[in-house]
Amino acid sequence: MDLSANPFRPGAGRVPPVLAGRAALLSEFRTRLYQARESGEGERPWILSGLRGVGKTVLLNQLGRDAADLKLIFVKVEASRSQPLAAALAKELYLALRRLLLTSDRARALWSRAASVLRSFQVRVDPSGTYSFAFDIEPERGVADSGDLAVDLQELLETVGLAAREANSVLILAVDELQEASTEDLAALNVALHNLGQDVFPVPVVFVGARLPSLPAVLADATSYAERLYDYRQIGLLDTAATMDALTGPARAHGVAWDVDALDSAVTATGGYPYFIQACGSHVWSVRATDIISLDDARIGIEAARIEVEQGLYQSRWGRATPTQRAFMSAMAVDDDAPSSMAELVTRLQKKRTTDLSVNRRDLIRSGHIYTPERGYVAFTVPGMSGFIVRQSD
Repeated sequence: MDLSANPFRPGAGRVPPVLAGRAALLSEFRTRLYQARESGEGERPWILSGLRGVGKTVLLNQLGRDAADLKLIFVKVEASRSQPLAAALAKELYLALRRLLLTSDRARALWSRAASVLRSFQVRVDPSGTYSFAFDIEPERGVADSGDLAVDLQELLETVGLAAREANSVLILAVDELQEASTEDLAALNVALHNLGQDVFPVPVVFVGARLPSLPAVLADATSYAERLYDYRQIGLLDTAATMDALTGPARAHGVAWDVDALDSAVTATGGYPYFIQACGSHVWSVRATDIISLDDARIGIEAARIEVEQGLYQSRWGRATPTQRAFMSAMAVDDDAPSSMAELVTRLQKKRTTDLSVNRRDLIRSGHIYTPERGYVAFTVPGMSGFIVRQSD
């Protein structure tokens, strides 16, 4: 028995050894990618929506691996308030095209126009960040350089998509943390994707975005038809069977089994939260002494995992909050992990009207502590945050 080989992978974005509970989604997406390659036609864009730590980034990374297996082009960016989305896309598309252009003379012939159009787009959206392709490529004037981001992005993706079709490939464009993009960038993205999809023979460009459950409303605010434009997929907590698979599968691969009571204890403690499941599995693995994980092993590992998650996830968020923001979140914690009514929070915090809480609400949303699942309600972005707050009070 190899005591040092810990098969669990806690941490942001790390692909676990067993992607439990996500097989159907991944299989459907892989099928769509295959169909897009065979038909040369694009697919309806996807949005993966869910709380923090449920595995959205993990899924995007796995989609990248699936794309590589199918020899498709995968471009992934993370939206940020510090950089326009268009600039981030231009940089990552440049890196992808540069790799393609340097593979062979045929690839250079196929992708050279796409590179020229990208240069035009770069000059507009990120003039200080234009890059060399290792050989001279002049911008193509009059394409993707109008200054209208929606038009330019559409023309850029059309050109890259046409080259992908000629190369019997597909461009997969993945954007994580999509809710961090500005309203202007989201509106331009919506318009560009909408127009691409309306073509009689859409180019093989597949878009996948990921972020918090409030994102559909954010996209709809940017353009009204966004709720019909995207295929929304909710990524939630794992059910009991999937949680058991996530814990037992990696152990079984190393010849280790869980005692029934130990497994029940871990399943109950983790509550189907993928981030917690990986931390729990990792700590339990570290303390076990035999090929059977005992109930004592599970208890020790669960407590160590809880400390890790609280210090690394909950405590950091709690520590960044002001006293009045903590009071706001403490009032929310009464509802456990269910959404809290703003009207009820007014009563709990002994205020007169909801506008008295608007500053704290706004700042907590901006900092990523809470989100608005529906009008008049707020909820925590991290599962289990309410339990942590209650324990602080105790």
